[in-house]
Amino acid sequence: MALIFGSPKRQAPREEQKSDHRLRLAKEQYLAGNLKIVTTEAVPGRDIVGAFGLLVCRSYNFDNAFYGLMAQAIDVNADAIVGYRESVAFHPEGDKYYSCYGTAVRLKPFKSTKR
Repeated sequence: MALIFGSPKRQAPREEQKSDHRLRLAKEQYLAGNLKIVTTEAVPGRDIVGAFGLLVCRSYNFDNAFYGLMAQAIDVNADAIVGYRESVAFHPEGDKYYSCYGTAVRLKPFKSTKR
């Protein structure tokens, strides 16, 4: 059967459709508030003591791109991602390709108030 309006919608690669333990862990850490993500260049009320560099994750699925970025931050032992940005590319065939990126940083620990 011929299609009048282009090729059929492309399926995401099989590896992107798999349930990934790293993505589940990253989602849990993010939702628990253990990994901060901000669009600004600093985390309010916290000092940055080191930067690991720019992290980028791309996927045909937004959750995979977003939590993949979180998983990369966990892999380098970062406390936060600053300067977070995301974009989506639309293709004539109907595909969406998501990109999430930001700088992984280490935050200065909170000072203990115990006496």
